[in-house]
Amino acid sequence: MHSEVQVTIHQFAISVSPGDGISNGMMLTRKLLRLAGVKSDIYCIRPSEQMAGDVLCMDDYLPGSADALLVHHGIGNPVEAWLRDLPEPKFMVFHNITPGELFPPEHAIQPMLAHGWEQVDTWKHWLTGSIADSQQNLQDLLKHGYSDQNITEIPLLVDLERIQPHAVKRHDTPRPFTLLYVGRIMPHKNQLGLVEAFAVLLRSSPVPIQLYLVGGFTVPDYKARIEARIQELGIQSFVSLTGKVDDDTLTSLYRRSDLFVSLSLHEGFGMPLIEAMAHELPVLAYDAPNSNVIHTLGSAGLLLDNADPHQVAATIAQLMENPALRRNMRRRGIERMHEFGYQHLYDRLSSYLSKFDIQLPQFSFPVSAPTSLVDYRIEGPFDSTYSLALVNRELGRAIAEHGHRVGLRATEGPGPIPVDQAFLDANPDCADLHARGEQPARDVLRLMYPPRVTDMQGDFNVVSCYGWEESSLPQGYCHDFNHQAHLITSMSSWVTRTLLDNGVTAPLATVGLGADHILRADIDASSLPPMPNVSAERLKLLHVSSCFPRKGVDVLLNAYGQAFTAEQPVVLIIKTFPNPHHDIRKEVADWAASLPSAPAVELIVQDLPDSALRALYTMADALVAPSRGEGFGLPLAEAMLHRLPVIVTGQGGQSDFCTEDTAWLIDYRYERARTHLDAAASVWFEPSAEHLASLLGEFYLAWGEGRLASVTAARVEAADALIRSRFTWSHVAKASVDAMAQASQQPLLKKAPRLGTVTTWNSACGIATYSTKLLEPAFGLDCHVFANDGVVLTSRDESNIERCWSAGDTDDLARLKAAIERSGVDTLLIQFNFSFFGLQAFASLLDWAHGRGICTLVVFHSTADVQHGEQLKSLRDLRESLSQSARLLVHSVGDLNRLKDFGLRDNLLMFPHGVIDTPPPAPGARQQAANLQGKTIIASYGFLLPHKGMPELIEAFALLAKDDSKLHLLLVNAEYPVPVSAELAVACRERIAQPDLAGRVTLITDYLSDEESLSWLGMADAIVFPYQHTQESSSAAVRWGLSTGRPVFCTPLAIFEDVEDAVTFLPGTDSQSMAKGLRENLDAVPQVLQEKWLRNHGWRSVSARLRNVLMGLSAENAKTLAHDV
Repeated sequence: MHSEVQVTIHQFAISVSPGDGISNGMMLTRKLLRLAGVKSDIYCIRPSEQMAGDVLCMDDYLPGSADALLVHHGIGNPVEAWLRDLPEPKFMVFHNITPGELFPPEHAIQPMLAHGWEQVDTWKHWLTGSIADSQQNLQDLLKHGYSDQNITEIPLLVDLERIQPHAVKRHDTPRPFTLLYVGRIMPHKNQLGLVEAFAVLLRSSPVPIQLYLVGGFTVPDYKARIEARIQELGIQSFVSLTGKVDDDTLTSLYRRSDLFVSLSLHEGFGMPLIEAMAHELPVLAYDAPNSNVIHTLGSAGLLLDNADPHQVAATIAQLMENPALRRNMRRRGIERMHEFGYQHLYDRLSSYLSKFDIQLPQFSFPVSAPTSLVDYRIEGPFDSTYSLALVNRELGRAIAEHGHRVGLRATEGPGPIPVDQAFLDANPDCADLHARGEQPARDVLRLMYPPRVTDMQGDFNVVSCYGWEESSLPQGYCHDFNHQAHLITSMSSWVTRTLLDNGVTAPLATVGLGADHILRADIDASSLPPMPNVSAERLKLLHVSSCFPRKGVDVLLNAYGQAFTAEQPVVLIIKTFPNPHHDIRKEVADWAASLPSAPAVELIVQDLPDSALRALYTMADALVAPSRGEGFGLPLAEAMLHRLPVIVTGQGGQSDFCTEDTAWLIDYRYERARTHLDAAASVWFEPSAEHLASLLGEFYLAWGEGRLASVTAARVEAADALIRSRFTWSHVAKASVDAMAQASQQPLLKKAPRLGTVTTWNSACGIATYSTKLLEPAFGLDCHVFANDGVVLTSRDESNIERCWSAGDTDDLARLKAAIERSGVDTLLIQFNFSFFGLQAFASLLDWAHGRGICTLVVFHSTADVQHGEQLKSLRDLRESLSQSARLLVHSVGDLNRLKDFGLRDNLLMFPHGVIDTPPPAPGARQQAANLQGKTIIASYGFLLPHKGMPELIEAFALLAKDDSKLHLLLVNAEYPVPVSAELAVACRERIAQPDLAGRVTLITDYLSDEESLSWLGMADAIVFPYQHTQESSSAAVRWGLSTGRPVFCTPLAIFEDVEDAVTFLPGTDSQSMAKGLRENLDAVPQVLQEKWLRNHGWRSVSARLRNVLMGLSAENAKTLAHDV
């Protein structure tokens, strides 16, 4: 109700402009007063044409016409005398006067600023009271002698209804991580400092980033300085200076950004900080001296104690990697907005004026009805037979059946997709969910391919029911997950572990998939095509898949052809669908033509309704799936629901329900994944065709004797019971909702493991170099190094290095255990080499560490047995101890298979070896003095040891040099501290001194710094690694060669298997073969694949992945959320 006696409160400012902060505050104040029934107008000296009618001229002001006049002050006022003489009570609204030191001394604004402060000092004598719009401004008034009895702080600045959009345009496309600053482009706003910090961040960010600087250009030379600096830094593609933008564009920028960053050196209030929070954008701001930022943000934002670009960049990087912390900041920002609500501001103004007997009417502002939210919005395809579409719609249905409001929204990796109306007509429940798909959602769950998380708009964002089929993910996926997802639920334990092993640090939960959707359809074979070979008189083997290469159809046909001929009553039914990624008809035809008597095959290459698929499951005698990789394996679970025996590869996502008790497991070997994906060191499971053929033979024999049902009954019964109890969509829905609730309560800051490493260090040892490169980028000195003693140091030991064990068989490692105990580490990374430890002492070390709850990871550079005198050293003897380690890291497929053969499987991790990720330095004085300019240089690198093939390479070069006088051989091969290396150096020098090679070969046997080694190698046109034999699993030296970007040639040995995508293999190890290969390929240029390989294997990337894996495995924060499948 309005008061019967109308109160009048007018306002005055020297000028009023649209979009100006003071003007916006005046408009808000007038709006509040008018809504409450108070008469209120705004006056200024001369209204602009744009403001005419809305703002009145001071000449029209009637003295004494108001109960109070609010005089807004932020700079020198030329009509002070007129104001002072007005009879009504006058209250200054103090908006801050920018400190003069933030402008050049000669700037034209300086006299106006000084005049403004003089008036602050004199006006207190005739003002009735004063309102500061911020706490900082209140303190300034107190410092200038104002009494705390008649001043107050009321932030009459922010009209939340104006800046909070009622309808938000969705930005439904992939985008970079976006930083935003809004404010006038002026020196004290320090946009230049933000550009510097952004440049630092850009150099190290693993994800694409973008910076928007929004605001009018009020100081042209400052704008020019910013643009020039952006150009100097070479970041013009990543920084946008937009100028002043309209409200819709500004709203769009707020809504599509990830973080608001302000490095302003002074803020009287900081309106854009409030606007950012009102748009639910987390805020990072510099808490500059004498700035109000700390009061404006309250507890909602994150404050920087200085604006150093490197500290700013590091803080932003931490926030980028912590979506949970950003969510918390966003939620606190929303809570902070209550302080700026209409009711709160009006009540504070009313309370203050009442002290002066000015009574504003009591008024309750209408409360906006809360926005209608769905609890969960599921985003991705949902209207087709595509497996991801099935998962999305069934999960949506199941969550809705649990009583939650659910929306379905159709979108794919590249962006939105249309919905099939026929599907909606046939599925009214999904149509209802789709109708709510555009409503704002509390939680957003998304499953699509390729995964896209950069534009998710829920309060809590989930990558749901995620699946993956090989051991490595593209690192871009992992970085996006870490920067944007609050939770990733997966379809299997294997996928969850794969995510962790690839460095995903987002909370993980295994929720599984359901299979019971298929039971809604009645069994109906009428949609099946004719299959003349299918009858009760034949053993019917069924395969249901996409027939992509990873599904192993080639293995299936191979085994089927081994096991049977056309004369036997058996048929293989392959059900797939049309797809450009397979040519199954040709594949089957070629297979049949290769055999003298191929057994029968029936092909179904079409989509089938569930009723027909059920008919196939019902008529078959066994489902066969020799897959190389599965995220889950829905057809396997569906088959089990139809009591169909399942023959499947013994590892992968299906292992949650395909065990020795529920299925027939095909043996396998690890093999490099043959996919086009941009993933490092990826493997899958190559099923054994021979073992599969044997299993098929056993099924055929039992079928022929009429006992197939009896011999399979126990496993079939167990499989059916398992799927019905634990792999239903209701179970998945509950597990997903529970996982979201649990993940939302996790600590905001991840606790880093206390890491120690047992390794050689600062010595002439390849593993010492490897450890340094692996650990320093991500850990620096935050790792306790337990190094060996008795070595010649290559550099001074830092404070984190403790020498406490001796290499060889005699050390019982008691000193090492004591050092580990004293250090308090909870995670131990151990570099293993047979020459480092006695096997029993090493086993004792592992058992001791595990007994104390220390998480151990062991890095193997070779796993092959070693003959040491009369003793055969084998890791097989350490199986029990090694099985308790969290991870066993290897670099080659051969090592994976060897450890599998030793009985180790569940903790193996193929981990990429790193490579220098900076270009080689320019040639120095020593290189220039070698007079190699104008030569075609073939180089080699590594320790000078017999197995590395330097004599063979020298002879190969001699063959090449006969035909090309420009060729020069550069051997950067340091002597190793063993006699055989010195002897080899003498032999090489004698050979290159002979007349045919005199002056054509440069041999450097000094142990060089990394920088000098790369400087030499950078001169090469090609680099050769002519190894003759080795038991090592990977080569560090070849990575130094690759890091130069020059073509790299290797002999065809297993040690180079992990770099096969980046090198050219020579036809053999002998001199003639090497010469032939080099002659044919010497003019080759680095390939695109080599460049991609270098990106994936840079030491910074590998080191960061290790850090994330250790974070994931740490006792405090890497337990996956406790959900049984």
